[in-house]
Amino acid sequence: MREIIDVARSGKASPAQLSGPTFTLNNYGVFGTDGATPIINHPEVAILGIGRIIDKPWVVNGELAVRKVATLSTAFDHRVCDGGAAGGFIRFVADCIENPSGALARI
Repeated sequence: MREIIDVARSGKASPAQLSGPTFTLNNYGVFGTDGATPIINHPEVAILGIGRIIDKPWVVNGELAVRKVATLSTAFDHRVCDGGAAGGFIRFVADCIENPSGALARI
């Protein structure tokens, strides 16, 4: 990932590196939707959908509290990865959303 970022920032990415998407990020939350089932656009291999951010009752340290909550949905091509990898990716995205400064430190 660092190599791709460095090449893009330097302005030296080849046309092949800038074409042929492999992943879609879909923000359907802007339409007031909490969740959906995203559909992969061929030839891409995965899609991540993010629902709206809303206040919900949530249990925190054994106590009921109001928290901002959003639904993340994914669909992926099993020929490319399995459910474990996809689940790990969703956990990674959730961790980045919950701790953005920690996520930026990893880039």
